[in-house]
Amino acid sequence: MRAVLLAAGYGTRLDRDLRNDESGIYTHLIGVPKPLLPIGKLPLLSHWICIFKQCSAISTIVVVVNELHKKLYEKWAASQDTKVCIVSDGSICNEQRSGAVACMQLGLQEEKEDTVFIAGDTLFKKDFSFDAVISEFKNLQTKDKGACLILSAPVAEENVSKHGIIEVSDNGRVTKFVEKPQPTETTSRLQCPCFYLISRESLHHLEDFLEEMKDKPLKARDATGTFVSELINRTPVYAHHVSHRYDVGNLQSYIHCHQDFL
Repeated sequence: MRAVLLAAGYGTRLDRDLRNDESGIYTHLIGVPKPLLPIGKLPLLSHWICIFKQCSAISTIVVVVNELHKKLYEKWAASQDTKVCIVSDGSICNEQRSGAVACMQLGLQEEKEDTVFIAGDTLFKKDFSFDAVISEFKNLQTKDKGACLILSAPVAEENVSKHGIIEVSDNGRVTKFVEKPQPTETTSRLQCPCFYLISRESLHHLEDFLEEMKDKPLKARDATGTFVSELINRTPVYAHHVSHRYDVGNLQSYIHCHQDFL
């Protein structure tokens, strides 16, 4: 199984927060890519490497980065005691970005194997069990080789419009994905973090999606949720629930995550 960490973004929102932070406590983090920010005693990405090392199912780890920060990621990868492949999307600024869905495809490196895609700015509580996710995915595979598994996490009422929201049936199958809806547009209070376990048999849907969207504006194929909203209509997609999701997108959420891992 392949693990693809998506780290090609430019973190403009967090960088702005850091520059405007009057306390000055975190100004030393200006310019540090979000996936390399210290969370507790380790860079965020290193927490995922630790998780992968404990799972025999993961045979390949790929981190998709931008060209601007590639050397920083290569230096980080060299410090790991397991092999990490760094792949660049070639962009040097936010305006040149290829979009997260395209980076998912880039992370495959033309290989076709069950793949877990994870946003480089996402982390879960210490009680998160990667083995439990893998076990549930394998169980789904015995019933349908095309089945995929994504995560769901609770979201506060006031934050519904900030996240991709999924609706889930009684048997755990995802029936609907709505990108940043108003609270009145859905009764669901389940957000969908960028953590997708896509089966080998369903990876062609990713390629199909990018081909269908190639002539549309970047917005239509940038956020990974745009792909998930289509995937649920093309193959069975189920949700595995977790207790909490850290989204290191702004200074407040970063501080919360960092302190929880100290």
